[in-house]
Amino acid sequence: MKKLLTGAAIIDVTPQKPLFLHGYPHVERISEGTHDPLYASALVIDNGENQIGLCTVDVIYITKEITNQVRKSVHEKTGIPEQNLMISATHTHSGPIIFDDLFYDPVVPKADAEYLSYLTDKLVDVYLKAFKNKRESRIAFTIADGTGVGGNRRSVTDAIDKEVPVLVFKDAATDKITALSTIYCMHPTVLHEDSKLYSADFPGYTRDYLRNKLNDDAVILYHTGPSGNQSPRHFVKSNTFDEAQRLGYLLGERIMERVQKLSDSDFQEWVPLDVRSDHVMLPKKEFMSVEEAESKRIQAKEKLENLRASKAPATEIRTAEVDWFGAEERRQLAEMAANGELEKVYQALLPIEISVISIGNNRFVFLPGELFVEYSLMIKEKSPNTFVVSLSNGVLAGYIVTEEAEKEGGYEASNGIFPAKAGQLIVEKALALLKNMG
Repeated sequence: MKKLLTGAAIIDVTPQKPLFLHGYPHVERISEGTHDPLYASALVIDNGENQIGLCTVDVIYITKEITNQVRKSVHEKTGIPEQNLMISATHTHSGPIIFDDLFYDPVVPKADAEYLSYLTDKLVDVYLKAFKNKRESRIAFTIADGTGVGGNRRSVTDAIDKEVPVLVFKDAATDKITALSTIYCMHPTVLHEDSKLYSADFPGYTRDYLRNKLNDDAVILYHTGPSGNQSPRHFVKSNTFDEAQRLGYLLGERIMERVQKLSDSDFQEWVPLDVRSDHVMLPKKEFMSVEEAESKRIQAKEKLENLRASKAPATEIRTAEVDWFGAEERRQLAEMAANGELEKVYQALLPIEISVISIGNNRFVFLPGELFVEYSLMIKEKSPNTFVVSLSNGVLAGYIVTEEAEKEGGYEASNGIFPAKAGQLIVEKALALLKNMG
């Protein structure tokens, strides 16, 4: 009789010293302590024919270098194929810098080599602990509704992905839930640049809520889906830890409602597993002249100052503020493109990895970078029962915006180094991998 074995583990990866907090351009933020720990969580699924691993960690990005090192070490110790091991970042903006800044932001220091080594070791450790914890299990799947936790940060009427897929794992012997893995398409940016404490932002509170409702031993994996244009901006009452808790608990409550509705017949004793992956080159972006970029930078700064002077609504000011961030970066990128420095960035990032995992009837696409949510919706429209994890297995500098956003300009379009057609290529490659799964 076929059996399903799963193991899960969680480990603290909070830096043990003050480090630069990465996430808000041109803002110097050195941590002054820890509000809530940063964690890495891992899950290993073994159906006797194949093994896969999922890992998510509370940092802003995860690099190819770290991914490759962790995969190699875990494979050597467990036999799990390297390409079957995924690592994604929750994208908290209240965690340490993970790679040397590609845009040469003058206030951003180089990544701390000691912490990078520490983090890599911790990710290996959490995978090995999960592997060691494997036990006979049963699996169920459900979908929660994330409406109201956040939305499109450009406009509340623009595209969102409200579906929150949830994988639930139970110990076959005790019927106790041992792990839960979920995905939500939302920037974890309740906390802004004035916060100088390590924090997982609202996803940390979602994990806390679920563990309190399930049991203290349950491991929660929180993955961030495509959310380049998604944030809590129009849904927050303040940029505080209390507000991060409110939204995190709201999402946790929605997830828990669906989990509690699962019946015993919803849990399966065995499911097929499959993994496909490919590496893809992306087209490079054509940049405006340095002079034009400088003119637009000045215009963005003037608009922001005028809105502040006129005491415009906070959300309008924040949109103009991040547009100014983008204009500053666009000016830098235009200069880098002109002097050839940007070519080094492309060489470091390309090709990108696209991976697809099937777990029973459900499929999960793992992509690097910050894609607009429309790309997640495109994949799901063409491939039912498919869900997308972003910020996985490598860095992809800047945003992958839609053609419409590219024409409009704005923060996300300004600081990207790939054109909108790169997003379409990613979708096509992901769909090709999904099709080959049968």
